[in-house]
Amino acid sequence: MKNDFKIGIIFSALGQYSYLFIQLIINIVLSRILSPADFGIAMIVQVFLYFFQMLVNAGMGPAIVQNKELTKKDYGVLFNHSAIFAAFCALFFGSFGFIVSQIYNNSIYIPLFWCMSVVILADGLNIVPNALLTKEKRFIAINLRQAVANLIGAAVGVVSALLGAGVYALILSVAVPAVIILILNAFIVKIQLTKSLDIKPLKAVWHFAKNQLGFTILTYFGKNSDNMLIGRFLGDAALGFYSKAYGLIVTPNVAFLGIINPVLQPILSEHQENIPLIKETYLNVAKMLGVIGFPLTAFMALNADKIIYFLFGRQWQAAVIVLAMLSLSIWAQMISAATSSIFQARNQPHLMFRISIISTICIVLATVIGILSGKLAVISICISTAYLLDFLMTNYVLMTYTLKDHIITLFKVLAKPFLLGIITALSILLIKPVTNFSSDFLTLLVRGIAWLVVIIAYLLLTGELKFIKRFLGK
Repeated sequence: MKNDFKIGIIFSALGQYSYLFIQLIINIVLSRILSPADFGIAMIVQVFLYFFQMLVNAGMGPAIVQNKELTKKDYGVLFNHSAIFAAFCALFFGSFGFIVSQIYNNSIYIPLFWCMSVVILADGLNIVPNALLTKEKRFIAINLRQAVANLIGAAVGVVSALLGAGVYALILSVAVPAVIILILNAFIVKIQLTKSLDIKPLKAVWHFAKNQLGFTILTYFGKNSDNMLIGRFLGDAALGFYSKAYGLIVTPNVAFLGIINPVLQPILSEHQENIPLIKETYLNVAKMLGVIGFPLTAFMALNADKIIYFLFGRQWQAAVIVLAMLSLSIWAQMISAATSSIFQARNQPHLMFRISIISTICIVLATVIGILSGKLAVISICISTAYLLDFLMTNYVLMTYTLKDHIITLFKVLAKPFLLGIITALSILLIKPVTNFSSDFLTLLVRGIAWLVVIIAYLLLTGELKFIKRFLGK
């Protein structure tokens, strides 16, 4: 298990960090070529794309990973079912563009939706191959394939933007990687093809998959209600500013949880009845995420203006207050995102689904309250508050019913990381008046170095550096 974790973490890091680096370059380049309205239009398309991607996946991927009794023939049958469903969803998604064009009063959504329907089809055909790669712990193949696809997609996106493709450049940067992965899967994964449409393999994974699907759909509505409502009531430009800031605060999740989560479920699922092992693993992961998340929350919230100006330019000034407010929830989102793998590993997707109902209601209500104010700053504060409540509710259920402990245990584990966040925030406030340089990059560099020095000093003085070394060693 230890060796599997190491291999998984190393190559997941390769895949995720290459993705983050490529996305950052695309963001920086395209933010200086395209307008906030272009990004707003692309975000609307992606919001609906995410929903159809979840629908076409139907929770089948994690269900295949968790089920240890499926045969090679079963995989072929499941591939047939997913291919048929994917074709149907792709056609429906393309047609749905006509409805969206009426809702947002813009006919550009019609061709954009048909272009992105290719992603739906590719995702559906990739479900079984991706699940098999994960189940077999082939982390090297998974992440090298992802890195190649992202690199090609980035090149196509930037070149098309320079050639004047406009919002289509953003669409291509998403569509191309999905197709590349499909092509690579055809060479990497060998599925025993069959003409059978036997329903038994589908029934074997359905119990797990339906709860996973329910959780995913509810999470989708909770985390995308802000985009849909802002785009509808405040306009494309406002959505562009909001989505730009929101994209930055979810980057830590992609950077760290994108490495840990794909590895946790396939490995811990083999020990699903060993509660002490899974609890220890989660508490260690949560503490490590706290050590990263609390100081990162402080840094991004207190340097939001410099981050936005440096990365995207002064024309994105309206995104500054949004980033500052949303950043307050970074630590909570990071830790909460790790819980899904634990629910899955314990074979309890039903609990994950039930808590997601309450969480979604809280997030949607917070979004509606913020929208009524008509101000992006108020919306951002409401959304951050909702994520903090989500953290409390999700971890209460996880610790009490899944790990047979109490949430106080988690709070004790997070006490020192929380104190680190407070200290780093105070240190940034202290040096702010003397680190306002004409160069945004220089300002961030100096503040960043001071921030890192404070973190390292705290870890040394409290002995937490030993924990980090043990964590990485394990």
